[in-house]
Order: sequence, then C-alpha cells, then structure tokens
Amino acid sequence: MKATVKHIVKKVTLELIYDVVDERTKEIKEAITSIHKKMEEMRTEYTNEFKQAKAEFMNELKEMRPEYTNEFKQMRTEYKEDFKSLNARIDQIHTRLDQIMHMLSDIKSR
Repeated sequence: MKATVKHIVKKVTLELIYDVVDERTKEIKEAITSIHKKMEEMRTEYTNEFKQAKAEFMNELKEMRPEYTNEFKQMRTEYKEDFKSLNARIDQIHTRLDQIMHMLSDIKSR
C-alpha cells in the first residue's frame, strides 16, 4: 500500500509539474507573440515614417530643381560670354602681335 500511495503521489506531483510547465510555456509563447506584434507594428510605423520623409524630400527636391536649373543656365551663359570675351581679347593680342612682327620685319628689311 505504501508503494501505491508513493506511486500516486509521484503521478499527482508530475501532473502538477506538467500543468505548471504547460501554463508557463503558454505565458512565454504569448509574451513572444506580443513582442513580435509590437516589433511588426514598430517596423510598419518606421517604414511609413521613412516613406513619408522620402516623399517630402523628393517634393522639396522637385521644387528646388527648377531654381537650380535656372541658376546653372545663367552661370553657363555667363561663362560663355566670359569665354567669348577672352577669345576676342586673345584675337586682339594675336592681331597686335602680327602687326608688331610685320613692323619688325619692315624695320629689319630697311
């Protein structure tokens, strides 16, 4: 009889332990599931914020683009004018040098 009682106590104790372990496992799984949901919500939130920030940046860039395009066109025009002016000045110097060389040639031949 002692062995039977001992066996019954062991079984009841094991059943209680299994019940506690099962309950704790369920709690842990629920906690993990809750954490996964929170992480997914945060990821979605950050993804949406990133998309919104990107859209705002792209809009600002599109708004600024014509302004910079016009500035670049104006600078390009100014540089072209400066180069034309420099080329004209260089042509004048070449003409003047040709005149001086011709004068030196005339002086030398006299």
